[in-house]
Amino acid sequence: MLSPPPYSHEMVTNYLHALTHMLDITGRTDRRSYWYFILMVMALSCLAISVDSAIVLSTLTDGTPEIKIGTMTMTFGALHFLPIFSASVRRLHDIGKSGIWILLNCVPFVGSMILFSWYARPSALNSMHGEAPRERLSRPNWADRTQF
Repeated sequence: MLSPPPYSHEMVTNYLHALTHMLDITGRTDRRSYWYFILMVMALSCLAISVDSAIVLSTLTDGTPEIKIGTMTMTFGALHFLPIFSASVRRLHDIGKSGIWILLNCVPFVGSMILFSWYARPSALNSMHGEAPRERLSRPNWADRTQF
């Protein structure tokens, strides 16, 4: 019998936590929780795209070369917009930045790359949004020694 991957429970826990706190843009989200949530969203969006492709493929391809998005993919994106937004704002709070920096997404490519590098930064010890969780800071991590 196969055992689940060692971090699968933590991924699901972080995903459910982000969904239940989708209207809360205060506080902090540490790096590991944020990236586990994003990984789970990416996996589920691939699943939604696959279901759309498999089930509705005949109705989406009518001979035209344009790309069309299926109902499941659109529904998934609409349901996950707020959780991704609030988790990203909380992640910015965790590195000591204001949530208004999320507007960098409006700058094509460059803004997203800057935000991506900020999301990869380690947690700030103290910020105006509270203290960092001590158990996350006590573990050595190679990414904590890098600066982006």
